[in-house]
Amino acid sequence: MKISKEFKVGLLAIVSITILYFGFNFLKGIDLFKDTNGYYALYENIDGLTISNPVIINGLSVGRVSYIQILQQKGNLVAVEMNIDSKIVLSNGTVARLINTDFLGSKAIELILSDSVDYYYEDGDTLRSAVDEGITEFLKESAGPVADNLGTTIGRLNAILENFQGNSEKINATLANLDGITRNLNRKMPTMQDSLIVLLSNLNNNSRELSEVLTGLKPVLANTAQITDSLKTVDFGKTMDKTQLMLDNLNSNLEKMKAGEGTMGKLMHDDSLYVYLSHTARDLDKLLVDLQENPGKYVQFSVFGKKDKSDKEKE
Repeated sequence: MKISKEFKVGLLAIVSITILYFGFNFLKGIDLFKDTNGYYALYENIDGLTISNPVIINGLSVGRVSYIQILQQKGNLVAVEMNIDSKIVLSNGTVARLINTDFLGSKAIELILSDSVDYYYEDGDTLRSAVDEGITEFLKESAGPVADNLGTTIGRLNAILENFQGNSEKINATLANLDGITRNLNRKMPTMQDSLIVLLSNLNNNSRELSEVLTGLKPVLANTAQITDSLKTVDFGKTMDKTQLMLDNLNSNLEKMKAGEGTMGKLMHDDSLYVYLSHTARDLDKLLVDLQENPGKYVQFSVFGKKDKSDKEKE
């Protein structure tokens, strides 16, 4: 049996459409081969909820939003159909709460399970609904104070800008001065660089000389350390005792001298020795004067020799 090209093309198109359908639902997170139950919830505003948004319990995804429809005959309420895993049992107190899953406003329906159980919902039942305030309501509540603060800030900024505008001439003059200072600095920079090089060279030389001085001080410091060590071994107590004894003896001798005891004491209190020495010095002075005036009286010279005094007496 010969298969025509038209049949092959049709079969290929059907297979492609089937694969595309299952692949699209797979990418949306819908498992077509999983047994699910359908539940409904009514909302006044779904705030951007779309088909295939997750249905979660305690952060775990247990289903998907499968259908959304507006009910104009019921005051424009929005009916949302949820396909939930059939293994999940929902009691009569379960609440389907519309929430934000992130700061970007992604939506999800969170099932809040109740501990009290009177009966269980069945496939096709409508759950109680609620809407979480979330970040949007928080921003709405905070918008007023933020706007007020923003208005105050803008007013202050305008006042600052007005002051800047009134002082524009001063600012321009200041900028001109800064420009002149910058130019002068650029002109003087080569000279400053040369001076800096000289300064660094001098600093290097001084550092080298200081190093040599410190090297020379090392023996002095070593000797100082030895002297310090020697001083540590000196018995300052005995030295002070000996010094005190010496001072006591000196004080005793001075007291004796003051009282006229001993040779020094007599010299200090009795002037006879002074008078005697004074007379002796005066007599010695007279003798020297007479010796200078009459030297022949004390010294005799003979050109022909000395006569024998005994011979002269014989004559």
